[in-house]
Amino acid sequence: MKKTIWRPLVLGVVLGLLAGLATVTGLFFIVPGTEDVTGYYNAIGFYMILLLLAAALGGPQAGAIASILWLTIENFFGPPDMKAIFDDPEVFWANLIVVGTLMVLVGFAHRLIFEQVKMPARLLLWSVLVIVVYIIIVPANIALQAYLLDAVVVLPAILFGYRTYIPQAIFDIFFTSLVFIALPASYTRPLWYEPKKALDRSAEIPDR
Repeated sequence: MKKTIWRPLVLGVVLGLLAGLATVTGLFFIVPGTEDVTGYYNAIGFYMILLLLAAALGGPQAGAIASILWLTIENFFGPPDMKAIFDDPEVFWANLIVVGTLMVLVGFAHRLIFEQVKMPARLLLWSVLVIVVYIIIVPANIALQAYLLDAVVVLPAILFGYRTYIPQAIFDIFFTSLVFIALPASYTRPLWYEPKKALDRSAEIPDR
C-alpha cells in the first residue's frame, strides 16, 4: 500500500482516538455563560485541535476518519452531559456530516496554503481557515439539525452559537499554530499526496 494512503489512515485513526479519549477523560472545560435555555453549552477542549491537525496533516481522508471516530466515541463513552446532546440521532448525524465535511475541506485547503505560502505567513492563512470553519459550522449544523428534526431555524440561535464558539476558535488557533511552529517543515507537510518535486526526482531515476 502506498504511503500516501496508509499514513493518512493511521494518522486519522490515531488522532481520532486521541480526540475521543480527550473527551471521555474530561480534557475540556465549560465556557461560562454559553448555556442556553435547552441546556446546551460549549465545551472547549483539545478534541477539535486534534481533528484540525488530522485534516491538515493527513488530508481529507484523515480528517473524515478522525471526525467519525471522535463523535462515535463521544456518543457511546463520553460524559453523561455530553452524551445527552446526542440523544437525538438527528443531532448526532448532523454533527457527523457537518464536522466530517468541514474537516475534508480543511484537508484540501491546507494543501493549497502549504504549497503557496511560506512560514510565518502560512500561520495567518491557517488562522483565517480555522475562523472560516467556525463561521460555517454554526449555521450549517443548526440548519441541518432543524431540517432533520423538522424544526425552524431561529436566527438568535445562530448568533448565540457564534458567541459561544469564539473562545474555542481562539483556543484552536493558538495550539495548532504552536504545533506548526514547533515541528520542522517536513513534518507539517500534508501526507496524503506526493509533492511535485518528489515526483519529478523519482521520474529522473532510471529503471534498473
